[in-house]
Amino acid sequence: MSAKYPHNFLKNVTARIDFGRNYYQISSAVPGAVQEKIKEQFPFVQRKRAVAEQMHVLSETEVKRSHVTENHWFYQGKDGGKTLCLAPDFLWIDYKKYENFADLKSTFSSISETLFESLPDFSVNRFGLRYLNSIEMTDPQMTDWEAHLNGNLLSIFNLAEERSKISRAFHNLELNYGDMNLTFLYGMHNPDYPAPIKQKTFILDFDAYVINPLDKDQLAVSLDAMHEKIQVLFEKSITDKFRQIIS
Repeated sequence: MSAKYPHNFLKNVTARIDFGRNYYQISSAVPGAVQEKIKEQFPFVQRKRAVAEQMHVLSETEVKRSHVTENHWFYQGKDGGKTLCLAPDFLWIDYKKYENFADLKSTFSSISETLFESLPDFSVNRFGLRYLNSIEMTDPQMTDWEAHLNGNLLSIFNLAEERSKISRAFHNLELNYGDMNLTFLYGMHNPDYPAPIKQKTFILDFDAYVINPLDKDQLAVSLDAMHEKIQVLFEKSITDKFRQIIS
């Protein structure tokens, strides 16, 4: 997850903020300062139409839902390794080619700070950070991961009378740290389900999030805190032999 693992198995790394309210003006045009800051690292832009649901609370027991068409702005990095989406009520950055946390933090922080400076009464009410690892091996022993992963992640395989008949083995661990939550999904999901597992792929999916109003400074603190929790859990999940592979 960090710079010391350049040969990682990361499929996606995503940081996302949901805004405290809908900034309808973004649908028509991205504020100039925000546009300039984004295009420093995401020079290619495309506008796409999207249908969004709006909820209006009429009373304690009645909520009116409506659908509106709005524009979402998609920005692409030069090499196609990262994408940014800006909508009237959220922003996310997704990495397909992830280098290190320092780059993610610098990119995300500079753009989110510009949002705070450019939009009136800008606020964030949810912040998430996700690391999705898809570990693929060519070993014909499909459920033999002991050399690479913590044995505590693998106990589910022992329940099967015939391991060759397993079509999916997946766990969900959720942790509540008070001001932060972390969902850890791990196991063999199997793209060929419900057929028996034929591809040796193990998922380590870490999704941390904060559901609280956050200002600019709190956003930066939360990003560091979420990354730290994910990093610690990732290190607990792998073996020294696996560290040699990804180092």
